[in-house]
Amino acid sequence: MTTTWTRRQLIDAALSNLGVLVPGQTTSDEIVAKVDEVLDPCMAELRVLDIVDVTAPSILGTPSPPTNGAFPVEFVLSLSDCLAWAAAPGFNLAGDPSLKVMSDQAEDTLRRLVRPSRTRRMLHVDRALRGENRRTTRGNFTQGT
Repeated sequence: MTTTWTRRQLIDAALSNLGVLVPGQTTSDEIVAKVDEVLDPCMAELRVLDIVDVTAPSILGTPSPPTNGAFPVEFVLSLSDCLAWAAAPGFNLAGDPSLKVMSDQAEDTLRRLVRPSRTRRMLHVDRALRGENRRTTRGNFTQGT
């Protein structure tokens, strides 16, 4: 099993998400070009928004950025959803709500994939608010207790 996908495999996955391809159909060069022209801007947008940087060596676990458009396999499904949303206007699908929802969910998934293993801090309860220090009986306002 491969650990990376090529640029063309990612484009084919985005075309499949768009519903442009019928199973078994080969893609024409002009259809691939429509998606390919938005691939780099889409990846740059995800990087600028601090969602994911697919060229970051720390993400890939390699000493240098990927070559030949190699995308880590764990990011491929989410990246293809984001790419499909970015390429949707080229296929007259700019207002498709399902593509928008898939893109939003993909961005959320990508954020979870790249976050550190422990991002949650433990909150400590102030000693005065703990149960053992609380008065268990109701006070009496007239007697001052």
